[in-house]
Order: sequence, then structure tokens, then C-alpha cells
Amino acid sequence: MAYIKFETPKELMDKALEALEIARDTGRIRKGTNEVTKAVERGQAKLVIIGNDVNPEEIVMHLPMICDEKGI
Repeated sequence: MAYIKFETPKELMDKALEALEIARDTGRIRKGTNEVTKAVERGQAKLVIIGNDVNPEEIVMHLPMICDEKGI
């Protein structure tokens, strides 16, 4: 079971990168599986970006499920 549900269009990737740069500049970014998981569970996360080249995949496979539960 893969954590990637669909192929991301280039236009959407560009918009996500722009949002990521803005978040980085404001200091509101969380890095790493543990920090992201905590932010999602606490309701602090508004956008979660997961790399498609994560190895091993099991590290991030839970993130799409908890994001769906929390409506992110």
C-alpha cells in the first residue's frame, strides 16, 4: 500500500513550493515525521506536504490517514 494517492500536477507543485517558502519565511514550518504528526493531531497544521521519495515509505504512511481524519 503506497501513501501516494495521485500524481501531483506541476502547477500544484509550484503553488505548494510557494506556500512552503512563505511558511519558511514566517517560521511556521514543522519538519520531520514526529513534529508533523503532533501538529496534525493538535489541530495546528493547515497544510501537510509529504515528499514522494521517502524511503522507507512506512515512516510517512500514517500521515495521509490522520490528515484525512482531521480534515487537512
